[in-house]
Amino acid sequence: MGARAIYQPLPELPDSLRRRNFDVVAIARFRVASNGTTQVDLVQPTADPELNRLLVETLKRWRFFPALDGGKPVASTLDVRIPISVH
Repeated sequence: MGARAIYQPLPELPDSLRRRNFDVVAIARFRVASNGTTQVDLVQPTADPELNRLLVETLKRWRFFPALDGGKPVASTLDVRIPISVH
């Protein structure tokens, strides 16, 4: 069984980003340790540095239940597609 997110807060967009119109997708890569701790990077960032910074800050707060192999927690890597739409 693969790692699964148990806490996924959404980013709170500041007014400077809310005033723009965009439909973008970022891809985040989570490295989930056997104890559930994570490291995250954007392997496909958006074109907006401010939005990327906000995404990484938010994604660092996500929490995971680790992957299991034979009933024992193991380290794994998980890519998550993050669609963002503001109109």
